[in-house]
Amino acid sequence: MSIGWRPSMETGAPLLDAQRRALVERADALVATIEAGGDRSTVERALRDFGDYSVRHFSSEEDCHLRGVCPALQWNGAARAELIKIMAAFRGAFERGGATPKVAEDLACELSGWVARYIPGPVTKLPCVATPK
Repeated sequence: MSIGWRPSMETGAPLLDAQRRALVERADALVATIEAGGDRSTVERALRDFGDYSVRHFSSEEDCHLRGVCPALQWNGAARAELIKIMAAFRGAFERGGATPKVAEDLACELSGWVARYIPGPVTKLPCVATPK
């Protein structure tokens, strides 16, 4: 079950959109690895890639000078906290039962919901988006 990046998720800020697209792509890769029944080391590698990128992504958004005034960045703290909770639950399920179809389905469902809540569609008048000419 792929989450998939859709143009409707774009904010119009090229860097922000590229980073969020990369986050969704890594989430998809992790779910696909589990769905394929990847061995523990393969799943761990995909999990590490997703986790490392998530940390870089949230750190980058936290460093943005527009944080607190930019509608696309206001969700940062809540989004990070919820993603940590989702990934902790996944880690526990994976440790207990391995890369099962149920674990993949649950993770895909949770990540899809997270993306729907925190990856916005078009937001007008973002301070970090140049005005079209």
